[in-house]
Amino acid sequence: MRRIIVGIVLTVLAAPCFALDQALVDEATEAMRTATSYLTEQAAVGGGYAGSYLADLSDQWGEGHISATMNWVQPPGSPSTGMAFVREWEATGDPLFLDAAKLNAESLVWGQLECGAWYYNIDFSPTGEQRYYYRHNVGSDDPKLTSGRNTGTMDDNVTQAATRLLIAVDRALEAAGRPDEAIHEATMAALDFILEAQYDHGGWPQRYPLNGRSYQDFMTFNDNTMRDCCQVMAYAWREYADQRYYDSVVACGDFIINAQLPAPQAAWAQQYDADLKPGWARRFEPACVCTAESYGVMRLLVDLAAFTGDERYLEPLPAAIEWFESNALPNGKRARFYELKTNRPLYFYADTYMLTYDGSNAPTHYSFEGSYYSSAVSTTLGQIREAGFDNWVAARQAPDEPTREQQIAAAEEMEGDVRALLDARTDNGVWLRKGGYAGNDVMHLDMRDVQKRLNTLSAYVGNAKGFPGR
Repeated sequence: MRRIIVGIVLTVLAAPCFALDQALVDEATEAMRTATSYLTEQAAVGGGYAGSYLADLSDQWGEGHISATMNWVQPPGSPSTGMAFVREWEATGDPLFLDAAKLNAESLVWGQLECGAWYYNIDFSPTGEQRYYYRHNVGSDDPKLTSGRNTGTMDDNVTQAATRLLIAVDRALEAAGRPDEAIHEATMAALDFILEAQYDHGGWPQRYPLNGRSYQDFMTFNDNTMRDCCQVMAYAWREYADQRYYDSVVACGDFIINAQLPAPQAAWAQQYDADLKPGWARRFEPACVCTAESYGVMRLLVDLAAFTGDERYLEPLPAAIEWFESNALPNGKRARFYELKTNRPLYFYADTYMLTYDGSNAPTHYSFEGSYYSSAVSTTLGQIREAGFDNWVAARQAPDEPTREQQIAAAEEMEGDVRALLDARTDNGVWLRKGGYAGNDVMHLDMRDVQKRLNTLSAYVGNAKGFPGR
């Protein structure tokens, strides 16, 4: 993070001239300020955000409706918006953006559970403070404030996304000479939670503390739970250099290797029980080979090999690739679930949820077939062999910084998209779209869309100013 500040300062001091539309750069920068100010001053509740809003901010949703006193932690909710603010600050050095990110982080600190994690939402109402046992109420004499829900979830990137934002803001504030002890302490508590939740063999459950009676205790690949935990620990290692975080990543990689199913079904299940056997989760999530999660695991193994410099994380891939390439359906897609041993595609009847081999009447709320595989991992393996493993690792761990000419070229290529993006703004300086929970014809403020557009502006301005951020 210090490197980011130095880069910004040097850029400002050097003030180079380049063949860019400076008026557009200035307009894009001001657009970022306008949108961020609107979000922090009008949309934010307690400093955080929902996943989407009606255009007039009179109602809001996460994964379903939430009250006006709530934030939504699951992406694209509050932490994802905070990361967009961080990227704006990295691209400009403007304190307004760091202040917005800090405000967002403070909302997460307020809503952090006593265990150190988060649930799907944060409720700032008095009722919410009784429904959840928040860390800020530790030591309270009021039993109503210390007896609520205190189970953190790693499902759908909830605790991981919140932790990632706290790390980013903690490091940014330190680099800016504005360290914040409360944010730092909450960050450490979140990382301690993730470490404590990790099983000795390296897997993570969906929720923690364990309840001892449901699939939520299982080691879970579903919805990228394991990947998100592993990636946030790798991020923590890079930022804090704490050996525990590195060891956590390695332990996860070892779990993945051990959890690979035997050939010829050399892929992975959606979740594993305490005996490292595939387990049932919800009634439509059987103990089986799962393509969606397996492909995510394969991509994670490539990242682990680059992160650790250990080639053994690539060893499970050829057999997994072979299985995938041998099990396409006649329509070119793949079933989400394949039966153990028989390798037959599995489905469920829509009305009864009875397990079947017939996919003609499957429930529509869940994807039972899809494009769950691409040749990208196989292509990467070929590139690794061509470059040599050590050379590939070195390039991944220390990628070349873009030259000034490359930054200018990147910014120039974005000018058309930036102009279109600026033209699409509302009078409030944000962007609306149709669809979502309010109905297909209703305009709403979709925070995923807003984040994407702010990230585009950050990339453009950062390249134009000489530092593209992360």
